Amino acid sequence: MTRPTPPSAARARSRTGAIIALILGAILTISGPVLGVLVGSLALVPSALSYADSTTRLAPTGTVELDPGSSVFLLAPVADLEHADHQTCRAHTGNGVEATVTYEPASTLNTLVSGTRYESFGRVTATAHGEYTITCEADVDVVAAPPFHLSAVFGPLAWWTAGGIALSLIGMIGVIVGIVGLSRARVRQRRPVHVWHRVSKEP
Repeated sequence: MTRPTPPSAARARSRTGAIIALILGAILTISGPVLGVLVGSLALVPSALSYADSTTRLAPTGTVELDPGSSVFLLAPVADLEHADHQTCRAHTGNGVEATVTYEPASTLNTLVSGTRYESFGRVTATAHGEYTITCEADVDVVAAPPFHLSAVFGPLAWWTAGGIALSLIGMIGVIVGIVGLSRARVRQRRPVHVWHRVSKEP
């Protein structure tokens, strides 16, 4: 014995799945980039603070650890930059190894130290690994700061932003799937198809 059963339950499940895909897809599409930029901005803070903490004030002497070929910049306040001269600065290790001190234009590096803008006037380049004592005899406040690498500071922001965009693309796919699913559900509703299944009679 057989009997026709309207596929209302199957239609309801299909329609519900399409609605869920549409809603979740819309949420991801809108919030993905915003979430990526927000989290990336928060991840940017530790990198920026780490760079700010890496500056060494020379009063008039400071110590930095350098690898062979690595360097730090010498910076002075913008208002006193004309009185800063790299030739008044020396750098050496405890073993007497001298580092190279060269001129650098102000445009090479600038940063804020305790709310005051500093600009570069020199660079100290290590010739060997060691802890270098840097001394500047200029009558200005001098700080030593490592080179500024955009990838190190802004890398987290870029990665999280890219992740947010990828999340948005996934959301767009969900929206498309939801729209297609709802369209098919409407077509089935207009042209109902009966599903037959066999029911066995107990002896």
